[in-house]
Amino acid sequence: MAGISSTLSISKTAIATQQYGLNITGQNIANVNNPDYSVQNADHISRKPLAYAGFLFGTGVDMNQVEQSVDKLLEARLNKEQSTQASFADQESYMRVLEGFFDENSDTSISSVLTEFWNAWHDISDNPQGSSERVAVFESGAKLASRLESSVLDMDGLLIDVNADIRGAVQQVNELTQKIADLNQDVLSAEIHRTANDQRDQRNALIKELGKLVDVQTIEQSNGAMVVSAANGYSLVNGVDTYSLSIQSDNRVVWQGSAGTKQDITDKISAGRIGG
Repeated sequence: MAGISSTLSISKTAIATQQYGLNITGQNIANVNNPDYSVQNADHISRKPLAYAGFLFGTGVDMNQVEQSVDKLLEARLNKEQSTQASFADQESYMRVLEGFFDENSDTSISSVLTEFWNAWHDISDNPQGSSERVAVFESGAKLASRLESSVLDMDGLLIDVNADIRGAVQQVNELTQKIADLNQDVLSAEIHRTANDQRDQRNALIKELGKLVDVQTIEQSNGAMVVSAANGYSLVNGVDTYSLSIQSDNRVVWQGSAGTKQDITDKISAGRIGG
């Protein structure tokens, strides 16, 4: 009877464990269209054997952990490249606007107007007393001055737009870092016994969004909390603590430390939309 009971117990634990595995498979299928979801796997472990008739007999199987299938090194490289891509995309966007201001393929481009201006001076050098030549010099000079003034005003307006975009991006950075710190707290609370896979996925998704705004580096601590830094080492998130960014009156990006210290990190931001 002891043998039959042992066999039935092993079967019971095997069925229960495989049921857990089916639940995990269902979760993977349900999230097939979720771009922020990491595939989960069931980690099985043998139960503690029992001594019987001088031998050690196995007592079945248990599920040890629900693991994520994540390559952390590849994830970090992907975040870095996405940050670089976001930087180049913003640069390209503003360069296209600048290209439109100068529009070198049109008759009103600065180079065309400047050529017209120098041609008028060439004509008047051949006939200094000619009234039409003098009028041409005056009109071409006024046209050139107006074109240059228009370009300056256009670029001033673009600068205002750039600074407004940076202010908006800095605000988004602060919102995302607070959410990451909150998820760090959730992970710390949930991982007393088990891995908080869903919270980790949400946190990774937020870190990706943060990387599109500013270059970030991440380090996972032994307790599962994530340390997030930017601009070559300035902490944005350390466990449940956050360090915010702000914009000065001269539109410089400033990092605020825990002791109230402030550090201008504008020139240290190398990627993301803010860097671009």
